[in-house]
Amino acid sequence: MMIVTLTSLAIIIASASSQPLRSIASEKGLCYIGAAVNEAYFTQESYRATAAEQYNLVTAENSCKFGSIQPTRGEYNFQGCDSVLDFAVENGMQFRGHNFIWARFNPGWLEDGDFDSDELVKIMTDHINTVGSRYKNKTIAWDVVNEALNDDDYGLRDCIWHNITATESYTSYVDLAFTLARAADPQAKLFYNDYNVASSTGWSKGKSDAMFEMVKGMLERGVPIDGVGLQMHVGCGYDMFDGVRDNMSRYHEIGIEVHITELDLACEDKPEENKDCVWGDEAQEEQAETYASLLEICVESEACTNFETWGFTDEHTWLDEGTHPLPFDEEYEEKFAVKAMRDVLLNA
Repeated sequence: MMIVTLTSLAIIIASASSQPLRSIASEKGLCYIGAAVNEAYFTQESYRATAAEQYNLVTAENSCKFGSIQPTRGEYNFQGCDSVLDFAVENGMQFRGHNFIWARFNPGWLEDGDFDSDELVKIMTDHINTVGSRYKNKTIAWDVVNEALNDDDYGLRDCIWHNITATESYTSYVDLAFTLARAADPQAKLFYNDYNVASSTGWSKGKSDAMFEMVKGMLERGVPIDGVGLQMHVGCGYDMFDGVRDNMSRYHEIGIEVHITELDLACEDKPEENKDCVWGDEAQEEQAETYASLLEICVESEACTNFETWGFTDEHTWLDEGTHPLPFDEEYEEKFAVKAMRDVLLNA
């Protein structure tokens, strides 16, 4: 594998065509090129047009989560989630479900309620059955459980779902959620999604290893899991490429698919150099190099089937203003990153 370098980036930018990313990936049978979208911005023509032109897979940023879909117990609001699905269908895109169960973004009635284990099982069962059945055969995959692992001891984080008591049928709420999801939509691929787990080396090694062992244990217990989502909310200078490659390889060895699910590369402060990030050609080149190198790893991996950024334009990002984390700028113009990724796909 040859990682894209800054010295070659000028050639990449000059030589790449203007063909949409999704077209190249689809024509070559490569991984999906995806982005998270927010239906609140569908009224903006540039937003809709850029997403439709460049991407062949979309994930709803927030509107398919528990708190959005079931704000009142037993009363479901599918408007936002349906809007993203409709957008995907209209534009020939795959629709990725995100998510069934998470420690966060839950409705107040759930977080503030005093529920015992049996009642929580019922709540989870009703929610996954209702949502999963509505989108049955319409989603390519679901993030069944999101961010369940602690950042310190890597055990299951304390949350409302942690109060579900293990039984002979399931060892934790995680196992239960995957079993329910398979019953609700047998065709969708079922994923566990988390952050700080992309590389099996460096600062993410501990949590990455814990997640791998958790997934391997689920397979051994017969829990229906198909893949893992690697969130990558990192900086422009991220460079643990060997660890990402090795991590994907070990998942492939146990039959688990990998999606890069939430990628953005922020222009960061550099305290070791005693300076703030200055957004200009140098920072853009560093960001483009990193986007291209990660895409190249995904394209070359037998496990990686989706390369997805968390948003696509700097106009709408969950990160702080001035971090410039996404491939298109605030005016929906291509940054160096788009041209670099296009070249990776053209040469795959």
